[in-house]
Amino acid sequence: MHLENADLEGLNDSEARALLARRPVALLPIGAVEAHGEHLPSGTDNILARRLVTALVERVAGATPLLLLPLLPFGQVWSLADQPGSISLSNETVSRIVVEIGLSLKAKGVTAIAVVNTHYGNVVALRDAQRRLKDEGVTLAIFNYPGAAEPTRAVREKPAAHPAYMHACEIETSYMLHLAPEAVRMEKAVVNYPAFPEDFSELAYRWSEFSASPVLGDATAATADKGRIILDAVLGRMAELLAALYARGREA
Repeated sequence: MHLENADLEGLNDSEARALLARRPVALLPIGAVEAHGEHLPSGTDNILARRLVTALVERVAGATPLLLLPLLPFGQVWSLADQPGSISLSNETVSRIVVEIGLSLKAKGVTAIAVVNTHYGNVVALRDAQRRLKDEGVTLAIFNYPGAAEPTRAVREKPAAHPAYMHACEIETSYMLHLAPEAVRMEKAVVNYPAFPEDFSELAYRWSEFSASPVLGDATAATADKGRIILDAVLGRMAELLAALYARGREA
């Protein structure tokens, strides 16, 4: 399957009807508009989401019927909402949008959706949507870079700034150098290891309260090769999950 055969925005009525008849798995890319420092644009998550789903459709190459939906370009970015390059929606809004898309797809016979999420701030909203859609008979899978953990450990040269967070760092910048090198300004990359508050896990903090930069880690250590290695594993795992999701739908 090539992108032009799966992208809903590019299909006419007859083509869309034929694809829907195959009960494809719908791919919903979602990102965010969020500050990423001086070396990456505010649209980093959106760029990654678009290019990752494009690569995924090509990787699957027709083995699993896919319906590629338009990108959802806004997400929940509360932690960096006070930055000039950030625009944030509430968790409730993100969740409701995803649920309503899911219900619209269900009305057309599509009951399996995979969200390709490149912004971890969306996870709470997506989990809520996942549960609400399950009650409506729609299966929503959430892909937050599945399969990335092991290759990340293998290629990482600098420590993570926080065990639960990565942002505009060695790893995310490597993703961009691989998928969108024209958008990266490596000469402006920085090293930033802020001192997280001791009660960071218990209280809510804007990141600007403890860090002068949205970068968490060492962006200067990023390379396109690191991004390629990690994302190749991610694409392989997503392709496997899509095949299983499609098979599950056919058995239902």
